[in-house]
Amino acid sequence: MGDIPLQVRARVRHEPDRSYVVLVEGPEGKVRVGVTRSTREVRTVAREGAARLFGVPPDRIAEEHLDVVTPQPPYGRDGQWVRIVSAGGSASADDLVDVGRAGQAHWFGHEGAWFVTVAGSGTAIHPSEHLDFTPVLTAEEVAELRSYLARSAQPPS
Repeated sequence: MGDIPLQVRARVRHEPDRSYVVLVEGPEGKVRVGVTRSTREVRTVAREGAARLFGVPPDRIAEEHLDVVTPQPPYGRDGQWVRIVSAGGSASADDLVDVGRAGQAHWFGHEGAWFVTVAGSGTAIHPSEHLDFTPVLTAEEVAELRSYLARSAQPPS
């Protein structure tokens, strides 16, 4: 019976400083188990925190038994303009191509991140910490985005 993996439920809370507080449901209710500034680390923080909370080794908490809910952050809304400000330390040309560019963001709750559409390069997933939600866009950037989005919404002929 000791080798049955635990089912763990965790929830992310967005903080005003744009960090992520990870809460795990334990026997006494939701417990804060850690904080991170990276969405890539949220699942690790949840797993390690749950292991401490339940007094088990982290390997007892299998990936398929770890349910992490990340609600849409309060500082972003669907359809708003954003600017991509980081590639998260990646040196890959594919990741760096859109840094500095403006786009339109839509929340993708399953990933806990944003779909961001950039004119000319398409749509990619970006975590909140890579985006500026109060960008100053030039008239040219807005016109280019609106034109690109209008063209992409048209059915193929």
